[in-house]
Amino acid sequence: MSDYGLLTKNKNGGTQIDSTYRNLSLDESDTSESILFDNTNGVSVALTASPLVPLVAIRPSDTRYVAIKGYHKTGSNFDAFLVHPESHEWPYSAIDIDWKSYRENRSASGEDYGLLVYNASGELCFDSGLDYLKIREVHSITLNNPTYDDYNNLVLDNETITHSSYSNPYYILSRNTYWTITAPGGPAPYNVAMLTIGVKKVSSTSVSVGWFITHTGGFMARVYGGINPTVKLLVCE
Repeated sequence: MSDYGLLTKNKNGGTQIDSTYRNLSLDESDTSESILFDNTNGVSVALTASPLVPLVAIRPSDTRYVAIKGYHKTGSNFDAFLVHPESHEWPYSAIDIDWKSYRENRSASGEDYGLLVYNASGELCFDSGLDYLKIREVHSITLNNPTYDDYNNLVLDNETITHSSYSNPYYILSRNTYWTITAPGGPAPYNVAMLTIGVKKVSSTSVSVGWFITHTGGFMARVYGGINPTVKLLVCE
């Protein structure tokens, strides 16, 4: 923080508002966004182009798993986020998700009354009329690596997280998870499954975090491995 300005803390001593850092406020959102699985590398959902980095939280379907793959950038502007829906057999069908995109404040709310805080560069740090990201719970999840059992069935680990105090929230799941595994049998080309960790609604107060197949293909060599760190699930409002 600078030598002069505003600093507001909560009862636990955590900084909530200051006159240096720009808080993440709701920038845009959509409900019932249709995500169609088509066995490709992901589905693109358009965002308003801006150099400000988005942070997207989702409310998943109870039908299949889904995960945010990453963000798309054209030149200096972020203009989309990429979604992995869970693989399923033909005929391909869509699932609906709700999403909210948060960014550093781009403009004031226009409310007649309230508090506005700007930094030394004239950028909006806080506006009491805006809707800010609220992280209600943080969960750490460690899942077993995907494997095949003795009957050549793919075994995918998952964990159900319950958040009894919050109904129908949005979720942010840390990324950098992927796995590639060749099905038993042969000959080449071998059937290969590409996987990641995502979320699927269980109830209004619980969600499943688990491995799922994003797409499949044929490889000439057997493969097994990937990245499977402990992931963080943020329960947000």
